[in-house]
Amino acid sequence: MKNFILPLAVFAISSFANAQSKSIIYFDSNKSELKKESKQMLDSLTNVLTKINSYQLLINAYCDNTGSDELNQTLSEERANTVLNYFKNKNIVSQFMVIKGFGENAPLASNDTENGKSKNRRAEINVIINAPIPVIIQAPPPPIASKTEELKSTNTLKDLEIGKTLILKNLNFEGGTAILLTEAKPSLEILLKTMIDNPTLEIEIAGHVCCADDMPLSVLRAKTVYSYLVKNGISEKRMAYRGYSRNKPIFEDDSFEENARANRRVEIKILKK
Repeated sequence: MKNFILPLAVFAISSFANAQSKSIIYFDSNKSELKKESKQMLDSLTNVLTKINSYQLLINAYCDNTGSDELNQTLSEERANTVLNYFKNKNIVSQFMVIKGFGENAPLASNDTENGKSKNRRAEINVIINAPIPVIIQAPPPPIASKTEELKSTNTLKDLEIGKTLILKNLNFEGGTAILLTEAKPSLEILLKTMIDNPTLEIEIAGHVCCADDMPLSVLRAKTVYSYLVKNGISEKRMAYRGYSRNKPIFEDDSFEENARANRRVEIKILKK
């Protein structure tokens, strides 16, 4: 299978790129199908790409060392094409979109262990932004409570309207990480209790960041809460998690720590009750 290059001119990436970010998704052994969590990552990235006027999309895919060189090269190209086709089905089109399979070359970890192999079965999605993301000028934000409603331990299905966004007190993160603040635990327990008490409730867990665009981090923050609920018995079928990078800040000006902390958050959107 040949490497596919969609309309491509000879260019020097570093000469005109203003910003670059990289997301990584992983595959099962000898498979090119996307996992559920990979689709969620790509959906989050799609949400950002639809808001960018000019960018390049570089998709590089890899394998572990299981199988022959020829089979691994073909499999890596299939993985790259799978990601490309997923974006195309979401109407994501870039003037410069390049995909390439590297076979078992450039491993991230040792292939001597299964854990290492799992890290090498991957696709790296590099987004190079050629122009700033448009900024929507808004009036000074109202208090947090008027933009979202706080989720409390007394909430019932009657209170939880479809489409409503709920914020949990102190469900915030350490700067630059997906590590929840220690004071977030009571809110996690309230969310868990709400899901247990309302067994038909379905939600989207939305991750957000402050200060600069970072889609992978916003996804990881949402997944942190998602994993907590799954670990405590909530069905994966009742939840989706998604990152919004810095596209929906509570405070546009997060140069103050209080505003930055408020933006480093996870919110809950009611999908079904």
